[in-house]
Amino acid sequence: MKFALIFQNDTAAFLPELFLAICILVLLLHGSFLGVSAASLYTYLTPSMIRLTSTILVISLLLVLNNPVESQTLWNAIFVTDHLATWAKSLVFIGLLFCVLVSEAYMFSARFRAFEFFVFIISIGLSLCLLISSYDLLSIYLSMEFLSLIFYVLATWKKNSYFSAEAGLKYFILGSVASIFFLFGASLIYFAMGTTNLGALAILTENLTTVSPFIYLGLVCIVSALLFKLGAAPYHMWIADVYEGAPTLVSFIFAVVPKLAIFVVILRLAFTSFWSFFPTIWEDFFCLCGLLSLFIGCLCGLGETKIKRLLAFSSVGHVGFLCLGLASGSVEGVQAILFYLLIYMLTAAFLWIYVLHLDLDATSNSSFLTFADAIGLARSNPILGFAVVLMIFSLAGIPPLGGFFAKLNIFVGLVDASFYIVAVFAVLTSVISAFYYIRLIKIFYFEKNENWFFFAPLSKGAAIVLVLTALTIIFFMCSPNLFYLVTYKVGLGLMV
Repeated sequence: MKFALIFQNDTAAFLPELFLAICILVLLLHGSFLGVSAASLYTYLTPSMIRLTSTILVISLLLVLNNPVESQTLWNAIFVTDHLATWAKSLVFIGLLFCVLVSEAYMFSARFRAFEFFVFIISIGLSLCLLISSYDLLSIYLSMEFLSLIFYVLATWKKNSYFSAEAGLKYFILGSVASIFFLFGASLIYFAMGTTNLGALAILTENLTTVSPFIYLGLVCIVSALLFKLGAAPYHMWIADVYEGAPTLVSFIFAVVPKLAIFVVILRLAFTSFWSFFPTIWEDFFCLCGLLSLFIGCLCGLGETKIKRLLAFSSVGHVGFLCLGLASGSVEGVQAILFYLLIYMLTAAFLWIYVLHLDLDATSNSSFLTFADAIGLARSNPILGFAVVLMIFSLAGIPPLGGFFAKLNIFVGLVDASFYIVAVFAVLTSVISAFYYIRLIKIFYFEKNENWFFFAPLSKGAAIVLVLTALTIIFFMCSPNLFYLVTYKVGLGLMV
């Protein structure tokens, strides 16, 4: 009884995760029992799974938003709940809900009928929630492995494609190496400090006069493993192959959902546990990774003719901007990162749903969507074509769209931290990368199509998501203060 009373608050704060864990079993039972009858009657199980999964995600979102415990460590300080966790979990559930809403038409077209896909979606939600709330290196590692195992399976979902198998195998091998690096780094920090708890590490490192080289090596290993999961250079080798080899729906999840959770972990490590190390290690490390990511993202994207690979290299460049935001080491830098993540997630969701729509109509092999598949969009569906152009402009950082202000915040943070040369380099790479975005727009509007192109109408789910994301980015131009205030409050919650 005493034990139950001790952890009563912890259980109340952990309700979304407990609810998701139970729902994984419910989905498995629902799919298993109905799957046999669906197969024998040649019916289609996906619509009922979509309704059930959407309901679970909406209820989880409401549980997160109505969490009775505001800021507290949970379960012997293994997990934590705060404003940052609430905000990040809400965005994760919204991203997964977007994915579920657009999945039906694609799954029907691609004969992608396994109900386990939706079990994996809920499992991704659970693993990301655990990762966001993790307050110990071991809980971070276990949550990250839980997420990685799901992603390894999803990346190789196309059983008949050698290309998909190769991409998934490459991801699995490199991901395993990254996990080894994380464990090695955590063991070095435990060896030097005697604990793996982030709160305890913050207290121990606050007034250190002499720092063991083991701590520096351990931190580099840990953050390198996390940056690998994000696809930042020089750990980006897997990203283009996996985005292209995986089914487009899975690439959409990879691109939109997990970045936020992993950046929350990096923010907790850099700004909470090892804040005192900023002048000695974090500034140089994040600057180097950011500049490399920008350089590789803008150069490798120039020669691409395949849409999914282009978006992969584009994401490498955007992660570079986020790393530069980390290097500034200020509250403004944290706010700029959170703001950038919010705008990038919405813009990327819009563009990946458009690619998903192209995939349904593509005349070529759907694994290799090229720019030629996009010709004729502006003529056949002018409103969607114009919206896609606006979103591409936002990614390129053209004012007055949200993407421009997201990049501007990063530049302001860099200038405030006196990183003038880095800021100039970031502006130059942004200008160069605008070339391949503008090339896409030129193809939409100015290429002559020799064949007739027919684009199927959007499904209801896809239309709802496209309208919501587009209106949010366009609404930002009218009233940006809401976005700034929310991200600033979350950033302050991390720094306090």
